[in-house]
Amino acid sequence: MERLDPLYAPLAGLNLIEASAGSGKTYTLTALYLRLVMEAAIPVHRILVVTYTNAATKELRDRIRDRLARIRLAFLRGRAEEEDEFSARMLDLLPDRELAIRRVTNAVRGFDEAAIFTIHGFCKRV
Repeated sequence: MERLDPLYAPLAGLNLIEASAGSGKTYTLTALYLRLVMEAAIPVHRILVVTYTNAATKELRDRIRDRLARIRLAFLRGRAEEEDEFSARMLDLLPDRELAIRRVTNAVRGFDEAAIFTIHGFCKRV
């Protein structure tokens, strides 16, 4: 089994993230989600995230919302906070700041439509 680096993992195809508690799953899912929004220009209502517990779903939703706001601020300022490797990479990767700001602003505005579910909640909807 190989380690998934969310900053460099390909966005095409499928990835199963399976790991024990405290191993960085939430960070990884959050980073991949933001990359889909920022790099692939996928709107939040078209991204499905499924996890196993209500607590994990709430934490993931809160963390993604927070990261969207922080990366938006980084693009508005033109620089990331010193310890924010992810935002620094996105600033380097996406040189069109206006486009990046537009994408992340749309994601922040539409985040209430984000599909982030627990597996049991998702199955009931199907």
